[in-house]
Amino acid sequence: MALLENGELYRKYDEDVHPDMRLGRNLWLDARSLAYMVENNPAAMTKPLADQHWTRELDILDQGDLGSCTGNAGTGALGTQPFYDAVGRSVLGDVHDAIEAEKFAVALYSDATVIDGYPGSYPPEDTGSSGLAICKILRSRGTIAGYRWARSPYGLLQLLQDGPVLQGMPWYEAFFTPDAQGFIDSGPWESSDLAGGHEIEAVGCEIDTADVFNSVIIYANSWGTGWADNGYFRMRLHTYEKLSNVDLKQYTL
Repeated sequence: MALLENGELYRKYDEDVHPDMRLGRNLWLDARSLAYMVENNPAAMTKPLADQHWTRELDILDQGDLGSCTGNAGTGALGTQPFYDAVGRSVLGDVHDAIEAEKFAVALYSDATVIDGYPGSYPPEDTGSSGLAICKILRSRGTIAGYRWARSPYGLLQLLQDGPVLQGMPWYEAFFTPDAQGFIDSGPWESSDLAGGHEIEAVGCEIDTADVFNSVIIYANSWGTGWADNGYFRMRLHTYEKLSNVDLKQYTL
């Protein structure tokens, strides 16, 4: 991990490669992003919480053997309401054309590798990238106006009240094998090895009113529909609380 003089924090994860279940998320945090955190907005943080499940119009993608999870997650959020009606419809084309959608995701990933501050770019080097770089590319294209951040479990729930969220996180070996209900954290995941970093799209939440940390977050992955629950998985909020080096981004229009 490297901290630069301008307040940017970098970490490039070593990946334990699993065929057809690639990762590819590197950590890039910018201290200037602290000004855009939802936790800084008392009005936003005190809104009542409700169950949410944002409709993803775009079919589940499959990144295959490329470390393009950041581009896939960013594309997924464009294909999910309310962002799909606002901007995604005009840039994605046919949401059921998996080949064209994956081309869009890979192009987004490729552009992100050029600006993300890590050595190398794709092609030819499959370097991985960051969710922050994805947001910066989409803003430079004029697709989104900007993005906002959260770091805390409660901040994640608040962002999910307004739309899907890009989540970059460390990915443990146990997470590759979800249970029958699609939960990746049912087993002793903390004792499993760190496999690398992964970017996914949070598409909803189920709020536990008795204990908010028992709330469930619903995610769309980019490993095809044959993985987990037709390509979606679940994780408990108390697991999020135990993870380090997580970053959360949400588009603004």
